[in-house]
Amino acid sequence: MTKNICDIKELSTYLKVSIPQVRKLVRAKMIPYFRIGNRYKFDINEVNKWIENLQENEGENILFL
Repeated sequence: MTKNICDIKELSTYLKVSIPQVRKLVRAKMIPYFRIGNRYKFDINEVNKWIENLQENEGENILFL
């Protein structure tokens, strides 16, 4: 499996959200990330799994409302 690593700016473009929004997700430890030095890095494969998990949970939340 190939690792597709990106920085915070690339991730914000990929997710179509602002850089401050990505930083909020990191601070809340809601999105998978790791650090190299003082820089946040993201594995796109892990981010995609995180998104899939969010979508699955959203569907479950709708069923129980």
